[in-house]
Amino acid sequence: MDFIDEILKVKKPRTSLVDTLAEQYSSIAFKFGYLEAQSPCWLYFMRKEGEAAAFELQFGNVSEFKSSLERLNKSGAQICFFITSSLAHTMRLEAVRGLLTKNFQIKNQKYVLLDIETGRALKVNFEWEDFEKGMTEDERKRQSDSSGKPLFREVRRKKIYGHRGEHKEQD
Repeated sequence: MDFIDEILKVKKPRTSLVDTLAEQYSSIAFKFGYLEAQSPCWLYFMRKEGEAAAFELQFGNVSEFKSSLERLNKSGAQICFFITSSLAHTMRLEAVRGLLTKNFQIKNQKYVLLDIETGRALKVNFEWEDFEKGMTEDERKRQSDSSGKPLFREVRRKKIYGHRGEHKEQD
């Protein structure tokens, strides 16, 4: 199973929310070959290949949300997880995504916005992967075919015959 899917499976613990979540996320990260590293983020993990994952946990007001998103953006991690709760009633996940895309240049970073109460998640900047998964083998074969035919054909236009000022017929 994928690293992101494993993180999304984590349920809200009944006691000591922050500590228990840190333990669960750390164990999943170690399972996938990540090692803990120093960072201004709540949790930060790196792989030997240079890939990194950053976590931020936030239940505060809008300015605290923005500062947490800024820390994630500056961390340089390829995968960033922003965990919040719908019971905080500060911002919905869609509003957090709007705040992220409006105020920061996310480049090639991938963000997962996670609501720990409902288990709902919003993925930001994952569009290309979704497109690649959607392509079938037949489409990939046709795309890589060197026949020179374009993937999408031009729109055909009918020729109109006749002289200027006359009624013209289409064939």
